[in-house]
Amino acid sequence: MFFKKYSVILCGLFLSACSEYPVTDGEVVQHYYDNADTYQSLAEQSCLIPRQENKDFLVISVNETNSEYFDIQSTLRVLGRDSISISNVRGECSLEVIYDAFGLGGSATVYSLKFNVVEPIPYNKIVHAFKKRKDTKDDINFDMRLSNGWYFSFSQN
Repeated sequence: MFFKKYSVILCGLFLSACSEYPVTDGEVVQHYYDNADTYQSLAEQSCLIPRQENKDFLVISVNETNSEYFDIQSTLRVLGRDSISISNVRGECSLEVIYDAFGLGGSATVYSLKFNVVEPIPYNKIVHAFKKRKDTKDDINFDMRLSNGWYFSFSQN
């Protein structure tokens, strides 16, 4: 009985570790296009901060009680996202909104939407195809251009 109980638990853990990605590229891209105007508004709101406050990096979360960034927090809620990273790189405002992230044992996979990527890693549909990524443990990073300075970014390390 003892062995059988733990065998079931170990099998469950093994299967969950080998399961499909919980998110697809198409889902993230469709989310962006369904909300492109809201993302553009978020970029306009967020990129005022580095100029006004002379900050090089800032993370704003919807869980914060800081009313200073209420408009940005409200926009994130509308998008169903919980935080945004705002950075000022070489005098240019860049943003990252994480769509989904997961990992196990020191590795991480991150799906995000980024605005004004300073040095994008071009998407190559042969190398970066969703089906190919599922079958490899290699590091994979790319930035797929969407519209209005926004990118779908993927990182698997």
